[in-house]
Amino acid sequence: MKKKGLLCLLTAGMMTLSACGTSTGDTASSNFKDEVVMKIDGEEIMKSEYMVYLYTTTKNFTTVGGDDIWTMDFDGQTADELVAERTLNTLQSVKAAIKYAAENKMTLTEEQKEEAATTSEQFVSSVPAEDIAKMGIDAAKLTPFMEGSYMYSLVYQALAAECEVDETEKAKYYEENKAQMKDDYTTLDIDTIVLDNLDKANEVVQKAKSGEDFQSLFAEYDIDDAAKEEGKGGAMSLYKAQFVSSFGLEEIPEVGQILEPIEMDGVYFVVKVNKITLPEDSEVKTMTETAFANQKQAEYSDARFAEMIAAQKVEYVDEVYKNLEKFH
Repeated sequence: MKKKGLLCLLTAGMMTLSACGTSTGDTASSNFKDEVVMKIDGEEIMKSEYMVYLYTTTKNFTTVGGDDIWTMDFDGQTADELVAERTLNTLQSVKAAIKYAAENKMTLTEEQKEEAATTSEQFVSSVPAEDIAKMGIDAAKLTPFMEGSYMYSLVYQALAAECEVDETEKAKYYEENKAQMKDDYTTLDIDTIVLDNLDKANEVVQKAKSGEDFQSLFAEYDIDDAAKEEGKGGAMSLYKAQFVSSFGLEEIPEVGQILEPIEMDGVYFVVKVNKITLPEDSEVKTMTETAFANQKQAEYSDARFAEMIAAQKVEYVDEVYKNLEKFH
């Protein structure tokens, strides 16, 4: 993936707290010292809160670009500098959202608070103990941070709802993009078999091409227990754009075609295309107009948050901030 593409991917979707990995413990380290890292408009940001956002941002970078990302140059910035920038932007956005919510009497429901608490427990249980120790958190300590993330989402949606979409612009967007949208949202119904060995994958391809029943081959060879439990025999439906992107292809195959093994994340997919369906014109119109409205509303919300962030004052506690640990 090109660096510019990576940069675009990394710019999006940084506000949601999420976790990855396997935990071997769920309590904060007794050696953790929770200190003030910075102030945003006079509010003290403790090390524990900053490290939570640093962790999630770091994991997002690694997921998108792999371990090699830490040696890349992004228009004169290192990946670590970009991570620090994104982490600060996320914190500022959350604090701006909390302030906006207070001024506009927006609160989380009890159900949302319970969901934040549950999500916090899931986060702590799924993150490696050594990373939990670096953050100095447990589920109870994480919950207020998670509530802040939830509030950000609510405020973002509230701001988006303020945006009025110009009907003339929407109609123009539809005319300019309907052909591409119809192509992108063409649906492929496929059968898949997942294997962990290339030789076996090639064997399955040859058997399928020689006429053996694909579902029988799935039952015999597929290693994805979750897919077997679903009882769909590896069947799935994907939009063309998703299909091409997910499997790294330049074009879609013909109906009935069985593809050569496709390697993804250490496993091999054998794919058979069963059906290709073009969306109705009415569906294309709805999807295109919705995409336009979502784009304009996102631009509006982003601009409002940019204004709020620009008005904030950030003060670093250098002796703490410059000595923070990393998560890679």
